[in-house]
Amino acid sequence: MVFKFRIISDKIENFVLHIDADAKNTFFEFHETIQDVCKYDPSQLATFYLADEEWDKGFEIAMFDSYSPKKKNTLTMKNTILGDYLKEKEDKLIYIFDVLNQKSLYIELNEIVMEKTLNTPVVTLNRGMVPIQSSVNRYDTDLLVNDDSELQNIFTDFGELEDLNMIYGEIGEVI
Repeated sequence: MVFKFRIISDKIENFVLHIDADAKNTFFEFHETIQDVCKYDPSQLATFYLADEEWDKGFEIAMFDSYSPKKKNTLTMKNTILGDYLKEKEDKLIYIFDVLNQKSLYIELNEIVMEKTLNTPVVTLNRGMVPIQSSVNRYDTDLLVNDDSELQNIFTDFGELEDLNMIYGEIGEVI
């Protein structure tokens, strides 16, 4: 059985992500697919919450077992199967991808296809700008400065260090 999910953000209006996942996939496999397509830092904590019709949080499905006396039955992503907790069309999840800043994605089960199976979750639609994780998303090569960039030229507009030394003398002489 294949679940067809629709994922949206309450912060980025044009962001829509559709992922198909098998009912036998774990929440961790689903998490990894979201992380990969959004280029989020996999070292950051993330968590799922089962949600009701009004998007109120229910049971947490965490990355790691954080046993405490208050949470005796902690569910973990690696040990929790999607089909064990999602049963009907319109079931909802909240995926917190930035735990420290409480940034979330809202996931709704749009369709259940009984006669299909998948090995791993598959992205079927990725539209709009991805919500940014507070810790920098994986290195964006567009932001790196290379030798030919305008930013690099700004720093050399004042001349080379040897030229400045001829004008102002060595730093040791001033002190």
